[in-house]
Amino acid sequence: MASVNPSIPQNFPIKPLHIAGIAIILVAVLYGAFGFQNGFRSYTQSVDEAVNATRSVQLAGFLGSTGEYDQAGRFTFMLQDENGKLLKIISNEPRPANFEHAISIVAIGRYDGAEQAFMAEKLLVKCPSKYQELQQQS
Repeated sequence: MASVNPSIPQNFPIKPLHIAGIAIILVAVLYGAFGFQNGFRSYTQSVDEAVNATRSVQLAGFLGSTGEYDQAGRFTFMLQDENGKLLKIISNEPRPANFEHAISIVAIGRYDGAEQAFMAEKLLVKCPSKYQELQQQS
């Protein structure tokens, strides 16, 4: 019985271009994996959960104060959760349009123990719809 011995090249040359291509692919995969993981922020409506979270969260609540700018020029206000607890929110972004008319607010960020406040990277303001106002009048 004859055995088949496939010929495998013993000295397959790996060119620098191959190494660079593999490195680029690996970097892209790692970058995508970490970016994908950060896209999944947990959503909470509890101040306690937001304070105890170890990563960035979306904190939903209601307007607890009208807001003001602090000495550092950051926009600050109080957010009230569904249980009535208040938490200070600090944002480096300017005051959102129609902020005083907001029904609910979602602050995206993380709690900072040194500041004793929730540091918001982004604020999402939900205002009443003009269509809802028209339906209530008729």
